[in-house]
Amino acid sequence: MNILKKLNFQIIPVQIFLFAFWFKNGFIDKFFGVTIAAFNPTESNKGDSWAGWESYITGGWNKSEVAHTLFTPAYDILFPVIIFLQCLPAVMIIIAILKCEFMHNENNDLTKRAATASLFVTSVLLFSQTIAGSSDGQYLWQLLGLGMVLIMYIKAISKS
Repeated sequence: MNILKKLNFQIIPVQIFLFAFWFKNGFIDKFFGVTIAAFNPTESNKGDSWAGWESYITGGWNKSEVAHTLFTPAYDILFPVIIFLQCLPAVMIIIAILKCEFMHNENNDLTKRAATASLFVTSVLLFSQTIAGSSDGQYLWQLLGLGMVLIMYIKAISKS
């Protein structure tokens, strides 16, 4: 029963959300999808391959002349950056959990940094999707708002 008193139930939901969202969007969708497609093309979805993601992402960018001009030529450089940025918050949360940041009276620095990284990734994606006029922009605006609330929440519980 003592262990339950030591758990910080205020920070655990934040860590779960950040980890689950970015693990799915970064590692599973992008990193694992592209890796599996590269090593075993017959076993992966066509959309999860490098070419599949290129078709989907640049297809959205190509709907806007500005986005097409700015982003499409740089896809081969931007896509690995997107994968890295989307994996970063999940990696930071894993490290935060290993450092026991889910316990009371523990410093939440990595959880704060993961929330900030999440906000940055969302802003980068939102920028490109807004310029392209993509429908993904709608959920990204909501995620941006949630990211801001998460950062305020983490700061508030850190003070208490």
